[in-house]
Amino acid sequence: MSKAATNYKNKTPWWHRWRGRLSLAALALAGAAGWQFAHRPAPPPAPPSALASLADVTQTVQAGGVLQARTRVEVGAQVSGQIQALHVQLGQAVRKGELLVSLDPELARSDVAQAEAALAQQRAMLDGRQIDLQTARRELARQQRLLAGQATAATEAERAETELAKLEADVRGQTATVARLQADLANRRLRLGYTRITAPMDGTVVNLPVQEGQTVIAVQVTPVMLTLANLDTITVRARVPEADIQAIQVGQLARFNTLSGEGKRYEGKVRVIQPIPERTGNAVFYNVLFEVENRDRKLFSDMTVQVDIETGSVKQVLSIPTVALGERGKDGRFTVQVLDAANKQTPRQVRVGLQDGAKVQVLDGLKAGEKVLLAPPSAEAAASAASAALAASGGG
Repeated sequence: MSKAATNYKNKTPWWHRWRGRLSLAALALAGAAGWQFAHRPAPPPAPPSALASLADVTQTVQAGGVLQARTRVEVGAQVSGQIQALHVQLGQAVRKGELLVSLDPELARSDVAQAEAALAQQRAMLDGRQIDLQTARRELARQQRLLAGQATAATEAERAETELAKLEADVRGQTATVARLQADLANRRLRLGYTRITAPMDGTVVNLPVQEGQTVIAVQVTPVMLTLANLDTITVRARVPEADIQAIQVGQLARFNTLSGEGKRYEGKVRVIQPIPERTGNAVFYNVLFEVENRDRKLFSDMTVQVDIETGSVKQVLSIPTVALGERGKDGRFTVQVLDAANKQTPRQVRVGLQDGAKVQVLDGLKAGEKVLLAPPSAEAAASAASAALAASGGG
């Protein structure tokens, strides 16, 4: 380096020499600040919450149900015999009095003929005794006239009187026998009529367990020939769990959909609550019955349905989501976490009413517009979280 250059360097102020270095440092600091600003952590998300607002709440009890015909009659045979003809088919609609099944009537006809012959024979015998009775009465009258004129002995008159009394008793016995045979004939004619089995009501043939040519024996147990059901009205038998049965009352509205997915919703009113429960393992269920119309024949016996029974309904009341409810106290009130503008949580005790699964009616403890925390932690979870936070801060 020349002497002149060295002298120039020595004469340059120090800040001129450090200016470049300072500029580079400033640029580095600015870059670092910009990177930190761009990559700063996002603020924590607001906790899930909802506002207390006015809404309609309809409380229901859900239960599984089975459909069955309101009226169902098993038609049996009252006499034994061979099935001669079936006049109906499965699923056929019939009217009251319509012929359903014919049994072979020959045996019953023979019984009727025998009873008619026995009755005719007895009537003939009775007619003969009636003639004898009239003769005995005339003879007694003649003996009494002769006795009055002292033309006969008293013993003859007494004998005639005794004979008349015997004939009168015999006629009474013969008359009773005729009445018995008449009753027997009527019974055999009735049994002959039983060989023609007719419909006791309007209905649909829902069961036909017999075939033509089959022999049925009606001795101790009446054999079932077919089953009729009136499908115009369907009874729904809903099995309500023991925990929900006290909320059910006669007259409440009940609805259901079928599993066919057609979308039609049927409804009726609770008619009866059967007091005798059904047990399935350790579970106890009570049958609740109601009826629905089935004029279009879309419903069939033994269909399974899901029933909703309406146990209460209120309009435009203060409500919150059900998931906002926390622990339930001994007084029946629930704890909810109320959030302020800064999302700070404050526990509040509320009293609730009806609930429909998604939301619950608030009777007191909240005002419309207040924000509540959804799915608040339980008391045990909150205590565990507080202990963990204390341990993390070194306070434990």
